[in-house]
Order: sequence, then C-alpha cells, then structure tokens
Amino acid sequence: MLSIRRFKLGRRSFFRRFLSAIFSLTCIYSLLLCYEYLNKPYHLISAINNENIRCDFKPSTSEFILNYKTNSLIENQPDLTRVEPTIQRIRSLLEIIRSKEDKYQSLLETFDVFNMLNPNISLKPYSIESNIDEIKTLYNRFIKLMPDNKTIQIDQTFIDYLRKVSNYLLDGLRNKRTNKFEVECVRKPVFVLACDQGFFDELQGAIHTLDTYWSDHRIIFYDLGISNEQEILLRMKCAQCTIIKFPFSSIQKFARHIGDLTTYAFKPFVIQDALRRYGTIIYADSSIRFNSNAFNPVVIDNYIRGFAARELPGHYVSCYTHTDTFTWFNQSYTNFDNIYIAEAGFVVVTDTFLTRLIMKAWLTCALEPECLITFRSQTNCSRTSLNKHRYDQSAIVIILSYFFFQGNKGTWSDKKLNDPAPYDMFTSIQRSLGDIVRGSFEQYYLSRKKSS
Repeated sequence: MLSIRRFKLGRRSFFRRFLSAIFSLTCIYSLLLCYEYLNKPYHLISAINNENIRCDFKPSTSEFILNYKTNSLIENQPDLTRVEPTIQRIRSLLEIIRSKEDKYQSLLETFDVFNMLNPNISLKPYSIESNIDEIKTLYNRFIKLMPDNKTIQIDQTFIDYLRKVSNYLLDGLRNKRTNKFEVECVRKPVFVLACDQGFFDELQGAIHTLDTYWSDHRIIFYDLGISNEQEILLRMKCAQCTIIKFPFSSIQKFARHIGDLTTYAFKPFVIQDALRRYGTIIYADSSIRFNSNAFNPVVIDNYIRGFAARELPGHYVSCYTHTDTFTWFNQSYTNFDNIYIAEAGFVVVTDTFLTRLIMKAWLTCALEPECLITFRSQTNCSRTSLNKHRYDQSAIVIILSYFFFQGNKGTWSDKKLNDPAPYDMFTSIQRSLGDIVRGSFEQYYLSRKKSS
C-alpha cells in the first residue's frame, strides 16, 4: 500500500511539473509571437533588400505631418543670424525661377520638370510610388501664380507645414518623435553613379563597395565620357549596371558650361533624370565608398522631406560660396555665416512635393553661369575664407534653406556645433553610410571580377 501511495504521489507530482512546464513554454511562445507582431514593421521594411518582394506602397504624408505634435524646441529658439523659410523668401525664389522658365522650359520638360504656367497638367508621376495626387494638392494649396504670370502668391499655411516637417525630422535626432510615420514596405533603392574616363578607376572602387553591401543592387551609370574599352568592361562585368549617355548636346544649346565637369552643372541633371525614371535614388560620386546597407531610416524619412544630404560641421556656406551666387538668389551672405555647407556628392532623393520645387530651382541655377559659376566673384564670410566656391553644393544648400528650418545650436562633446539640419541624413540615422575617399583607385576590380 505504501509503495502504491508513493507511486500515486510521484505521478501526481510529475504531472504537476509537466503541466507547469507546458504552461511556461506556452507563455514563452506567446511572448515570442507578441514580440514578432510588435516588431512586424521591421520585417516588412526589410523588403528593401529582397528583390522578390513586391512593394506597391504609395506614401501619403501630408495628413500625418499636419497632425504631428513635436518635441522640438525649434519654435522656442529663434535665431536671427540664420535664414529660415518665410513667405517672402519662398515667393522671391519662385518668382526668380518663374522669370527663367520661358527661357529654359523647353529643355526642362524633357526631364519631366513641371511648368508653373500649368502645374496640374505638367506635374506627372515619376514612378509607381509617386503620390502625384498629394503633390498636386499641396502645390495648389500653397502656391498660386497670379494673372500677370509673374507674381507668386504663397499661402501662410505653407510655413506651418514646413515647420512641422522640420520639427518631425529634428525630433528624430535624439529619438524624441511622438509618433512615427508608418510604411508597409520600402523599395530597394536604385544607386546612381556618374563619371568620365578620368575617374573610371575611382568608380570601380565605388562599385566594389556596392557589391560588398548590396549584392543584388541596381546601378544606373551616367556616362560623362568614358572610353569604349571602359564601357565594354562595364557591360561585361556589371550585370546590375544600366548605362545612360548623358545628353550634353541637348543641354549645351542652353548652357555651354555643362560640358565643363569642374562646374558640376551636370549633377542636378543626372539626379533629375534618374529621379524621374525611378522615384527614389541614391546618388554618389565616384569617390564614395559605401560601408553600410542601413539606408531604411533615410529612405523612410525621405517620404516626408524628399531630399537628404550630409552637412559638413564647421564649414559654413558663406565661406564656400561666391557672393554673386547669393545675389542671384536675392540673398545676403551674412545670413549664411552659421549654416553648414553640405555635400552634393552623396544624396538620397525621393519624389515628393518639396522635391519638385527643390529640383526645379537647382536645375535652373545649374543652367545659369551667374548662379552656379560666378566667374568674377569671391567669398565673403566672418571667418577665415579660402575663397573656394563649391558650385553645386553652394546652390543646393541655399535652396534647401528656403524650405527647412535649421537645427538648434547646441554642444556636441566639447564643441559648440549646430544640430544637424532636417535635410541632414544624421537626423534619420546616427551613423555613417559611406565615406569620401578621393584618389582611391581600383584599376583592376572589374577586370578581375567574375562575369555576372
């Protein structure tokens, strides 16, 4: 009897432990399922690296931005030493662009750049992800061309919209966003490279790093004058590459300087042509060496801002821009003494309402020697000036200042530096995605690469 009783007690204890173990495993499994569900967006977003996952997501951001409540202190720290978006400044810029439109529009429309005379007709979708309805709605809400076809009227709510855009992006700097724009998926970006034969060996280094971090990437290469042998090598050894001949002859009819690559007038046209074909692009000079494939945060934020670059802290726009460029924009160099210049050789561009305005202004400036080149001008800044003009970089930062509020002044480590501007990639991800390595040639990378 005693042994039977012990057996029953042992069996009962076993089942208790067994059921307890099952319950614990069930709880763990449920927690794992819950964790997977809560983190589901990250799995969906990883579609950026998977060629086989179709992404038909068409971002709609205006309602989200207009309802966003910020944590940013930007509204409480006015800084009269730096320019910011105002009705007067935006109106001035658009009236300058409109005054050049009749001269250049026949060229620009071949790059699908809209016409301010008939925006509802000329604003066309660039890709499947282009939310052209939202682009047109925002344009018609904020911008109106008056009957004289010269004067531009800007609605006050445009400034409110731009402030909310800047605040949302600046809140990302220290992970203080009160709400995050949700996406279903992100398309794998298209990489855009361009060079002539003199930089082809440097280009091979850029392709090498893309092969390392984006093994199934797609490259759109703009031929600025490579040799026949280089073109054959690229076609044989880079299956991901699509080669597009840059249309120098058609642009030279309007701007002779386009053929002088040292002015970088070609760059806005390369970016615009790729943008109209693919909707979201990552442009890189041949000197860029990619060191990551973590572009998701930048691409997602670009659905809101449209244009992302990298600032150069400690390098100020007024010290690297000829005064005649400021004059062309009807601006004073003194208001750019505390705004950082940004790189134009590594940018992420997405088709949005703001991008349509930014690119139209940049392209127009690129066509005008008085804006981009300014032969007889010099720099003038409150700091030590090397009298170096940055052409495409100078122009794009001035243009971005019309649409984005600057970051707060602050202290990083032991240095007094401005917070990154909203268009700085650093507001999206606090790490480097690529480095500039000038003079790094890989002459034999493609020739030694297995044919793909």
